[in-house]
Amino acid sequence: HSGRIPMLMRRTPLRSRRRMVPRARKRHGPGRSSAYLAWVRSLRCAICHRASSMQLRIEAAHTNVVEPKAMGRKTPDYSAVPLCFWHHRGNSDSYHHLGERAFEARHGISLEGLVQELNQAYRQTLQSTGEDR
Repeated sequence: HSGRIPMLMRRTPLRSRRRMVPRARKRHGPGRSSAYLAWVRSLRCAICHRASSMQLRIEAAHTNVVEPKAMGRKTPDYSAVPLCFWHHRGNSDSYHHLGERAFEARHGISLEGLVQELNQAYRQTLQSTGEDR
């Protein structure tokens, strides 16, 4: 021992104290469409029919009607429906609090039917603007 302080003899460097911030991964692959999600957010809430405003945000709520949710993965973007914050996750009668089947029963809607209508309307919107080419 040559009188060195043991801490200075470290073989591995000390880790940085900076917290690593995870990078947002770009969502890609089948069933992913940021344009469709933006279009869904431009619609009124499917339950209360309120429009997005400074006080109320419309969210694209992913449902499980197109295909079941796989472990750690969201369902396709084309399964999303427009819900205000309160009906998506903010109230006790919201989609996330009740679950899919109870939400449908409580509000008297068919999410599968709504998703089909939205997909058809979106395709028509693309055709009328010439963006489907």
